[in-house]
Amino acid sequence: MRYLFISSLTGLLFFTSVHADTSENFEIDGAKVSLKVPTNPAEGKPWLWIGEFAGHLQTLESGLVEKGWHVAYVAQSNKFGSPNAMAIWEKLYTELHEKRGLSAQPALLGISRGGLYVNAWVRLHPDRASILYLDNGVCDIRSWPGGFELTKKSNGSKGDWAKYKTEFGFADDEAAIAKSIRPTDNLLPAIKADVLLISCHGTADRTVPYEDNAGKIVEFWEQNKGRVKLFPKENGDHHPHGLPDPKPLIDLLVAEAKR
Repeated sequence: MRYLFISSLTGLLFFTSVHADTSENFEIDGAKVSLKVPTNPAEGKPWLWIGEFAGHLQTLESGLVEKGWHVAYVAQSNKFGSPNAMAIWEKLYTELHEKRGLSAQPALLGISRGGLYVNAWVRLHPDRASILYLDNGVCDIRSWPGGFELTKKSNGSKGDWAKYKTEFGFADDEAAIAKSIRPTDNLLPAIKADVLLISCHGTADRTVPYEDNAGKIVEFWEQNKGRVKLFPKENGDHHPHGLPDPKPLIDLLVAEAKR
């Protein structure tokens, strides 16, 4: 293990540890970053960018690293894909793509509330993503954490709903409901940019109902002739995420990176 201090135009980077081409942990403008680094990077240096819950799909991450992928995550918890969170994402993208030469179009993974982050990035930069992969992903804050009844009623989270309103500067429920972005807002450019949409979801998710979240985006993608791949889990709830055998997802991600 070794320790490095590196000055960067994106902010101070403090590398806390480097483990022989397997992982790095550092900070960018005070935000903790974890980066899994393959021993032999694949052509084009593809990478997976995780919105939240890095390590939750460990077998998927490890399988991609074995294929030569990098896997990145920057901690912006309780920011729900806000402009503040995206400002940090911009700096990490600069670090990983412009300085380290990773692909200009990472695959984005939105696990649960992580969907808010990856959707926000694709809205801002449809040309800086190859894949939008939602895994029981939150796409409408009215559903979760709001817990308001739409097509279905989710369990919601009062604590997270309060944090959401604070992060976005909404004074009350009415303002948050009226002014929050809807699942399909500003996503047409991503379809035109040929971003592949993947949804892996439980069809009986009570926490983040598919019908009110990823399902809305899937329908929008299909209506606009975008490319979609679905991995429904019949009668599945919010957990577990991913697939018991991640090989189909890994193979799809690798194939798309080579297009």
